[in-house]
Amino acid sequence: MKVLQLVPEFPPPLHTGGGYHVHNLTRELVKRGIDVTVFTLDMESPFCVGRARTEIHFGRVKVFRIPAFYIPKTIYPVGPHLLPLLLKERADIIHAHGYQFFTSDLASMISRIKKTPLVLTLHGFPADSKSLTHRLFFRFIGKRELGTAGKIISVSNAVTQEFQAVGVDGNKIVTIPNGINLEEFRNMPDAKHCRRRFGLKENERLILAIGRLEKAKGFQYLIRALQLAEKRVGAVKLLIAGPEFTYGPELRNLVKQMGFEKSVIFYGAIGGREKLEAFAAADIVVIPSLYEGFGILLLEAMAAGKPVVATRTGVATELIQDGKNGFLVNLGDVEDLANKIAYLLNHDDLMSSIGSESRKTVEAFDWGKIATQIVKTYIDCLKS
Repeated sequence: MKVLQLVPEFPPPLHTGGGYHVHNLTRELVKRGIDVTVFTLDMESPFCVGRARTEIHFGRVKVFRIPAFYIPKTIYPVGPHLLPLLLKERADIIHAHGYQFFTSDLASMISRIKKTPLVLTLHGFPADSKSLTHRLFFRFIGKRELGTAGKIISVSNAVTQEFQAVGVDGNKIVTIPNGINLEEFRNMPDAKHCRRRFGLKENERLILAIGRLEKAKGFQYLIRALQLAEKRVGAVKLLIAGPEFTYGPELRNLVKQMGFEKSVIFYGAIGGREKLEAFAAADIVVIPSLYEGFGILLLEAMAAGKPVVATRTGVATELIQDGKNGFLVNLGDVEDLANKIAYLLNHDDLMSSIGSESRKTVEAFDWGKIATQIVKTYIDCLKS
């Protein structure tokens, strides 16, 4: 079986969960003897170059990076040179990732032209779904794209429900969550060494938050909650690790206004060993997002054995049993967030027990098990 994977971003670098998903899925497909080629967009190379960069991953997977540019005043990257490359390819399955992305839109068109079955993975529902732009997109592109897909994979029950609400046929949707490479978390770095690495004093608690610096990630509420929690906990620091997006300056300005420059650390993009070290150093992980299609960070934190405080969005409400393997808080509720953070940090035994329960919860999300479900979806799509 030959599968084409299309995704806006593929590591390195890595700023989105979709790229992480495809990277790990591709590794598992190769183990099963499946022929995989990845097409992704390259925002680093000048668009005028017009040539795709090629790399070999996992010993045999060819990755094409297509020069792309953003349509003015949008976050919609376009790589026109992708079309002729896809027209030359022959495959059994086209697997596109994400909705309202150029790569998925083009995959749908190629699927119709070449009569190649399309599997579409939905990693989330558009935040601007009520805007005129999205309504026009759905009417002229999105609706047909969703109809073209032979099978649709949704990463959570919440995302499934959101797309069913706009008329997507529920019979073609299969809910398969994101996975995690549990082996990466089997031998965590030494916590004391990592705490020194991040400049923490012995008596200081560390709250870790990871994600793009954008409004939807909810870091503004976490920073405000820190002010309340600090009064009850004592010495505490917040490490926000994530790539710069449009909201970064506002977050830094908020920290400055509150006089929290010594309490909040903006670390920048983080990954690989560095991310494991950040988990090791942290006492708790907070996910204050206003929206998540799934939220891979939740799986990573649980695999690292860290207690998590997360908002009621994405897969958090499906995975977290409040008070047993984590805490759930209301979206944008600063006081609720502060209360849960302070309570955890003041109860070491509870943090330890929640961390242990977290590890048990995440065992079902090993990428080997997730990939098996996706391969079955490919086979079902070919049969239909």
